[in-house]
Amino acid sequence: MIAASVAADSTRADDLIPLVLTGVPGAVLTVRAPMSGVSFGAAGVKYSGLLTSRSYPWSEVAGVKSAVVSGTLFSSDVPELALASGKGDQLSMLAGYGWGRRRNGRVARLVDELATARTSALAS
Repeated sequence: MIAASVAADSTRADDLIPLVLTGVPGAVLTVRAPMSGVSFGAAGVKYSGLLTSRSYPWSEVAGVKSAVVSGTLFSSDVPELALASGKGDQLSMLAGYGWGRRRNGRVARLVDELATARTSALAS
């Protein structure tokens, strides 16, 4: 909105710099944000971030675990997919934050749900 008001009142080309710096990224994020999320089911896991998307069938997922990402002020628990290729993919959109080292209950439930969905899909 700031970029649009600046553009409407601009008389010089220099005034359009804030439009390019804030308006374009703002428009992209506004369009992409409602489509962001993580979904999983019998087919696998689909991660749709603000700028990237990726999906994994359950056959490519070797396991699901909870990873801890430490920071300066706080730490976060993040569901992580252990892939058959040996790499890991952290689902940062599902992170749970906290101060201590107590495990985030919501993330623990999500990890359990992902593991159950993977087991069910592979058993079928």
